[in-house]
Amino acid sequence: MTSRKVLSVMAALALLAIAAIANAGIISPADSYATMANSPGVMTIAPGGYDSFVFPVDHTIDVYTLDDLLNPVEVLATDIWLDDPLVIWCAGGVIADSSTFAPDPGHTTFTGTPRGGVNVSGDCSTIAIDVIALGNVIQTLNLGMNSMDLNGSGDVTVADFGAFAGVYQTDNECANYDESTTSPTVDIADFAIFAGVYNISECP
Repeated sequence: MTSRKVLSVMAALALLAIAAIANAGIISPADSYATMANSPGVMTIAPGGYDSFVFPVDHTIDVYTLDDLLNPVEVLATDIWLDDPLVIWCAGGVIADSSTFAPDPGHTTFTGTPRGGVNVSGDCSTIAIDVIALGNVIQTLNLGMNSMDLNGSGDVTVADFGAFAGVYQTDNECANYDESTTSPTVDIADFAIFAGVYNISECP
């Protein structure tokens, strides 16, 4: 190999090394990921809180933030959140339990109680929660949501009662709080759950 070719190869290797170093410590959406216990699943949320990620069914979400070299990346908790177009979270949304700093670098969880509503005019059977880190979707989890706040206003009022009445005795998954599979899925059991938070549930 001529000296010119050797120099070209060395230059290319140097550029690759520089690129690898440049990406070290920067989150890689392709290499970062999230997992969920007991997938798939559905959670009932309400402005004042209802199901948590760990109760009554363990749907704990573990998030791993990595760079291109698969090294853990330290990210602030507020830079890791959950989203779906049909879910209307209370102010502040749903953010990770903690930052991904030491002593557990690159890892955090979602174990709290999300608060919010849904858009009953949409199809809640399509809800699948996106895990977002620094604005990038790193995983889509098969976790559905339903809510007594059926218009996403931040509380459960007569407007939501009207919305519930409109889907009563149907198979609308936005109001199938007991996750029944027998048609119609929205029945008297769901009405009892709805009534339990009527007029008392507000976004914090």
